[in-house]
Amino acid sequence: MIWLLDLDNTLVSRDAAFAAWAARAVADDGGTDDDLAAIVAADDGGFAPKADVARELIARLGWADDVPAAVDRFRAGIRDHVRAYDGVLDDLDALRAGGDRVAVVTNGVSHQQRGKIDRCGVEARVDAIVVSGEEGVEKPDPALLEIALERLGAADADRDRVWMVGDAGHADVAAGRAAGTRTGWVSHGRRWDVAHGDAPDVAAATTREVLAAARAAQPDSRSAQGLV
Repeated sequence: MIWLLDLDNTLVSRDAAFAAWAARAVADDGGTDDDLAAIVAADDGGFAPKADVARELIARLGWADDVPAAVDRFRAGIRDHVRAYDGVLDDLDALRAGGDRVAVVTNGVSHQQRGKIDRCGVEARVDAIVVSGEEGVEKPDPALLEIALERLGAADADRDRVWMVGDAGHADVAAGRAAGTRTGWVSHGRRWDVAHGDAPDVAAATTREVLAAARAAQPDSRSAQGLV
């Protein structure tokens, strides 16, 4: 099987990293709980324009930074705080040990995404890394997934044996659907939004659960032993 895996909030805890960094920044700069709530809300799970997040930080915390410097500052904070989800790196090892091929397919700028990958030890556990900022195309465009499949030597793979797994219905699941792959959604306890189209093939609260369910959903799958 072939796995195309999102990075942020799928393999690594990007939102928790932002929240932890923001809490420290608010405390250091004399902000309030209301300031912290507004900053986290402005981030919108990483999907808000980065300049808008920077402006909120400048306004709330009285930073003297200009917008580009503020963006650099909070991006560095995320990199400093990001961690892989418990057990996920072990699952990547188990997939590859079983003969599966694995690629990270992530939206974002190169230095930020690769910085998170390096910090969390992901690179040694996958076969390819595809970053939208390096390719000039981003999910939900299926072209980013096609690039990943080509890097894996699997451009002609049976799409029923390819899984796109991620936490963003409008980006990850939509990209997989457009590329003809099977899809897994990491819900983090959310309900599927019908605005994102048909439900994914499998859904569960955590990445580990999605991977195990996807393995079990393959008619000819080997045992999902080792994946929880």
